[in-house]
Amino acid sequence: MQIEFRTTTDISPTEWESYTAAFNQVFEKKHDIHFFRHKYLLTMDARSYHVFLKEESNIVGGCTVIPYEYYFEEEIIKTGLAVDVFILPEFRTDPYALYRMYKALKTGLIQNDIALVIAVPNDIAYPYWKNVVKWKDIGFLNYYALPVKLGAVISKLPVFINPLSKAFSYIMVFFANFFSSTEALSKIRINRNNKIIEQHRYSQDHIQFRNKKFYFSYRMVNEKGVSTCYLIDFYNINKEKKDVSALKKAIQTILTTHSVDIIIFVGKLNFLQLLLFKIPFKFEPRHLYFTSDILIPEKVNDALISNIHNWDFGLFNYDVR
Repeated sequence: MQIEFRTTTDISPTEWESYTAAFNQVFEKKHDIHFFRHKYLLTMDARSYHVFLKEESNIVGGCTVIPYEYYFEEEIIKTGLAVDVFILPEFRTDPYALYRMYKALKTGLIQNDIALVIAVPNDIAYPYWKNVVKWKDIGFLNYYALPVKLGAVISKLPVFINPLSKAFSYIMVFFANFFSSTEALSKIRINRNNKIIEQHRYSQDHIQFRNKKFYFSYRMVNEKGVSTCYLIDFYNINKEKKDVSALKKAIQTILTTHSVDIIIFVGKLNFLQLLLFKIPFKFEPRHLYFTSDILIPEKVNDALISNIHNWDFGLFNYDVR
């Protein structure tokens, strides 16, 4: 088997077909080539970076890094997000294949001035990336939730509790009118000035709201019969920061527009708010390990990135689903 580095613009039509088929087989999806071209080409570099594991002309494995710009305090550093890692089941006999794939990918990333790679591996992949590839921990991403219909979210509870929990949600929104709090500026944050980020992040499945004061975005998903709203992003336009008023507007709009069972936000909320409740670690649907790999040490402060409280990172940065 061969390991080959590619940029998105160098992928041939035959490789696109092979990659799409292999990806859909592993992840049980039905994506088409247009989906991947949107995801990998709408970036600050107008391309992403890939490594392919190939059996003759067929792609049987892959790993992709999408380039972003992040502020590290006041300096912008080119940072890559590792996504879409897979090897077809019948080609997983070599435990170091993925290690060699990533090693080849790193060489190409450094040549393209990617100073840092960040990733959110799942429970199954995390031990490999930590112990074999030697990615370093930053911390866990948190889940926050507002259970609007508690009986729909927790199956053991009776359904008659739903009107009570929904009424409680509206009461919490009302009391948010009398409370004010704004996030502190995170030391590490994505460069929102590059508008290609929004084009890259959102599709027709997402809903965006913007007026003179607030912006927020979300996605409605049916999670095994539970009507779930993933709150992706929200902020006060005038302050250019997250705050209670923007969060209240987002939740109020979602409650009045959709028949929703639960609202979920994934990431860090570094300001005081009473609308979303932090889900205890043991009840999280899946743990989200936030990890990193420094590629160009002279450009990245290890102590700065290893503290998760320095990061503004959540669903806007990474699609947890």
